[in-house]
Amino acid sequence: MMAINQEKEIERYLLSKNLNSELFIEIKDHFIEQISVQQEEKNISFQEAFQQAKLSWNKELNLVKADFLSSRKIARIEKSVIQKRFKTITFSAVAFSLLLALFMYSNSNVFRYSQISLLSIMGVLLGYNLVFGKMRLYNYVRLSFHPLILKNAFVGIILFSVAWFWGNNVTDAASGIMKVFFLYAIAVKIQLLYYNAKKTSVLI
Repeated sequence: MMAINQEKEIERYLLSKNLNSELFIEIKDHFIEQISVQQEEKNISFQEAFQQAKLSWNKELNLVKADFLSSRKIARIEKSVIQKRFKTITFSAVAFSLLLALFMYSNSNVFRYSQISLLSIMGVLLGYNLVFGKMRLYNYVRLSFHPLILKNAFVGIILFSVAWFWGNNVTDAASGIMKVFFLYAIAVKIQLLYYNAKKTSVLI
């Protein structure tokens, strides 16, 4: 049975790795089990077993930049989880915005109704996050500079430049592109707020 002060030492070490609560609990359990097994099988002290556990987890718990557009540092193991989550969010937002774009060309009212609906959903999620203490107002302000939003802006600039260079009607091309990327950005924000409401790490 591990002593309380030893368990606290493991917790302090893992807290220094900026892990989200879910990963923190999971990895803490792995550490406790691994250390206990090492102590029993090799008949070594807690500190020796703890050092061996830290060495075996060194690569996964090494602090790295969460994203090339983010200055925040997180454990490598968490980065891989977050990047997979980002891919899911991006794919969903792209598929959704392109699907709406197809309807927009046949019916000009689709964008207006979609805009109202999406902004309403985002407002409800934002209100839920703020009222129930899932996030603070400054977190929402930072959301505009989220890596996924910034990537969207960069891609939008590139596509706008291409449309301007090749297109005959720049105004129509710019309007169409901006509408699609607006829908994409809102779809991304909605998903980020949803994950945040579930206390799932998405770099907010």
